[in-house]
Amino acid sequence: MSDKLQFVARRVHQQDAACRTSKSISMRLTIRLLFGCLVLLGIVTTALTQSPADTDKEAQRLTRVAQVAQQEGRFDDAIRAYQTIAVIAKSSPRIVASAHLNIGNIYMTLGKYEQAASAFRRSLSLDANSAEAQNNLGEALGELRQYPRALEAFQQAVALDGGFLKARYNMGVTYDHMGQIKYAEFVYRILIRDHPDFAIAYDSLAVALSKSGRAREAIAFHEKAISLDPKEPSFYYNFAVSYLVLGNARKAQEQQQKLRNLDPAMAEHLAAVIVKHQR
Repeated sequence: MSDKLQFVARRVHQQDAACRTSKSISMRLTIRLLFGCLVLLGIVTTALTQSPADTDKEAQRLTRVAQVAQQEGRFDDAIRAYQTIAVIAKSSPRIVASAHLNIGNIYMTLGKYEQAASAFRRSLSLDANSAEAQNNLGEALGELRQYPRALEAFQQAVALDGGFLKARYNMGVTYDHMGQIKYAEFVYRILIRDHPDFAIAYDSLAVALSKSGRAREAIAFHEKAISLDPKEPSFYYNFAVSYLVLGNARKAQEQQQKLRNLDPAMAEHLAAVIVKHQR
């Protein structure tokens, strides 16, 4: 089997006119920015003089504003709204912690993992018992390939909430990234024992077994994952790769045909992998 096989998880008068137009646009943008800053300053100043109950209401209003902005893809506006909450609600660490958590989540969506990790750390500095913030910090660190630190964050999340399925699964993924397949296998087997309907745990266990040279043993776990979630494309992709490990290109092609109905692009990629393996 090739080591390259992989499993799967954007002139004079005219110039003068243009210059004046550019300056005009620049001036309008500057005025709008200043106006926005004055509005924000007014909100903050007003909020700081309000009672705690009024501050909570304003935080709730701004949260709704941020959520709408996020849904509409206006991520900068959403971040500014949450940042405003963090300023006006300083007397309520829980609210501020939640605001930083939401900022971190937006940065994760944008692929800005350093900023996300910083936001999650600020959230944890205010609410150290947040399993969600610990897990999300681990995910940001994982994207930054800081695997030992990511693993520590996931372990902290599980310690805070033993039923936090996502954090437990992320521990297995991180062990896999670190090359500690046996530990990953152990995590997945415990997940399957405790949550027998958790499809991705079966698939991940199958991948771990295949990586460690036990592809034949992996087949049953691939089949179980697909039986639990037959519409997940990656399950068919990974199943096909395990068949390639076993040297069974025909079975791999069968999975590729099934995958075509779910994710044509992924199926095309898999077809190229199969062809390359057959050379």
